[in-house]
Amino acid sequence: MGGDGRYVLNGDWAVSPPGTYEAAGTHVVYTHDPGPEETLRAAGPTSDDLLLQVLLQEPNPGIEFEFWLPRERYSPFQARAQALGWPLRQPQTREVEPQPPAAPTVSPAQTPPLAPGPRAGPPPPGPGDPL
Repeated sequence: MGGDGRYVLNGDWAVSPPGTYEAAGTHVVYTHDPGPEETLRAAGPTSDDLLLQVLLQEPNPGIEFEFWLPRERYSPFQARAQALGWPLRQPQTREVEPQPPAAPTVSPAQTPPLAPGPRAGPPPPGPGDPL
């Protein structure tokens, strides 16, 4: 989805065909071969935000992504990472924790209003009862 809120591909419950799409000032190449894997590649740089949304309709098979910062922003980090002995490529394994279903909201039972009728009172006098 572009920064303007419009889907670039696979939006509004429609599956886009593989191909090249224009988004955020660059070309995005979308591949989707038979099977579960889909790939997006963009040479960049981008001129606008891009939002990646994932709709899972089966258990999460895992999602991998990679991005590169512009050289002027990346170089200071690269020098520091190398000085500290950090690898520049680090796998970031993340799992999506299944959320328990929300407990149903229980609303108090509503009693329908009583229809007007005879009022309850003491029973009528019977034989032998004082009047």
